[in-house]
Amino acid sequence: MLLSSATKEAFPTALDLSIAQVLAKLEEKVAHHRDKKAFHVGQELLHHDQTAVHAAALETALAHLEAFKTASLSAGELLEKDEALAKTAAEVKPEIPLRSSQMAAKVLEGKAPDAVFGATAVTQEIEHPWGAAAKGRLNKTATAAAVV
Repeated sequence: MLLSSATKEAFPTALDLSIAQVLAKLEEKVAHHRDKKAFHVGQELLHHDQTAVHAAALETALAHLEAFKTASLSAGELLEKDEALAKTAAEVKPEIPLRSSQMAAKVLEGKAPDAVFGATAVTQEIEHPWGAAAKGRLNKTATAAAVV
């Protein structure tokens, strides 16, 4: 096969080499690519092992994250319920009986049978839970009569 002058100009070094030199260069390339292939196979194995390690660590971290989210959600819901109960307990006022004698009767229900007290103590206890709303309805004579 004869090469044209354009081909000779494109490959001047390849044509100037002896067969032994070309053979040596090719053997060099084969050795180089064998080394690189072996290196990358080793890297593949290392990366495969590292991938497995990180996949397991990721799975564990995801499980912990989900458990933490679930626990914190449950704790948050519990706190919200407690806050709601505290608000409703603070907002709920006991129902005010219509008469002084009814208010006195409710206070007396909570007393021990052998407890000693007077009409003034019962009146003060009535004013405590029902506050200002009871003061207008409170008849001290009726309260005293209920105590006796």
